Amino acid sequence: MASILISSSEEFSGKSSICMGLGKIFQERGLKIGYMKPVGNLLIDVHGSLTDEDSEGIKKLLDIDDPAKYVTPIHLTDSLIDDALKGVEKDLDARLVEAYSVISKDKDLVFIEGTGGIGGGSMYGLSDPEIASKLGTKVLLVTRFDSISAIDRILCDLRIIGNNDILTGLILNEVPKNMEDRVTDIVVPFLEKKGIRIFGVIYEDHTLRSVFISEIVEDLHAEVLVAPDKLDQLVEHYLVGAMEVGSAIKYFRRQPNSAVITGGDRADIQMAAIESRVKCLILTGNMRPSGAVLASAEEANIPVILVRGDTMNTIERMESIIGHAHIKQQVKLDRVVELLKKNLDIPAIAESIGLEIES
Repeated sequence: MASILISSSEEFSGKSSICMGLGKIFQERGLKIGYMKPVGNLLIDVHGSLTDEDSEGIKKLLDIDDPAKYVTPIHLTDSLIDDALKGVEKDLDARLVEAYSVISKDKDLVFIEGTGGIGGGSMYGLSDPEIASKLGTKVLLVTRFDSISAIDRILCDLRIIGNNDILTGLILNEVPKNMEDRVTDIVVPFLEKKGIRIFGVIYEDHTLRSVFISEIVEDLHAEVLVAPDKLDQLVEHYLVGAMEVGSAIKYFRRQPNSAVITGGDRADIQMAAIESRVKCLILTGNMRPSGAVLASAEEANIPVILVRGDTMNTIERMESIIGHAHIKQQVKLDRVVELLKKNLDIPAIAESIGLEIES
């Protein structure tokens, strides 16, 4: 049985996507896959029990039926943190090892997802390198390469890991397309000279950064006024309709697949957004639009949703939604698998953890 811990320099680096994508790829090659996220930090209630949102999504998409209490045996609650700071013994190591023994039984490969950044959990002895050491597994590092400063994060991560034998290699994720030449010609050779094995470079992808309109409705606790059957469309950007109507149409058309946020009293902006065929119209302040706006949106099959919050609060929520959406749908998983197959050296990843697969 082989295993690997997917870690990262920061939150929202793509760990869950990598776990899901690699899990699906190895399933396609006939391997029986296990998955666990030892410390759940995105806690949700499922049938009266706490579990982790990421782990529930991955279990569903990879058709894994292991019990949630073993997939995510430890929950990052205020009580856990307080007990750690007070020195209260919680037998976390024993819980971790027991869960791993259950998850790994009869499996060919187990993916272990880290929590937040690589050093997260140090206060209670469950940082990613500590978990890897306790379970006898290796670490695959995923870094969101948003700028050159990501190199500093990678080198700091190596110091946190300490033992280079634990690190199998590195995936550079969400690299801006305008940095492609610089990353390929300069960054990758620099990191390789530092002894870091690069398994691949994945560039920004709008599909993965996008969010379904239904997820926007859920997150904003919004009311759907028009086109409830069109909530399965993807939104890649959000735009704020606060300009003069004369400039609005050009502004909206420059960013396709966008949602427009505007006040419920701005009928002119609302009509401009509908004319521009935006993906979704988000009206703030709990102010219902005119019948003419609703009729135009219905004719164009453009969802109109109403939120109670003001425009600034709605913008803040959209900022956290776009680009940070969890992969819950098959269409996104299919895209992840496509990107990983295209950009990663899958046989090299397998070889680094003791598996042999055909190229």
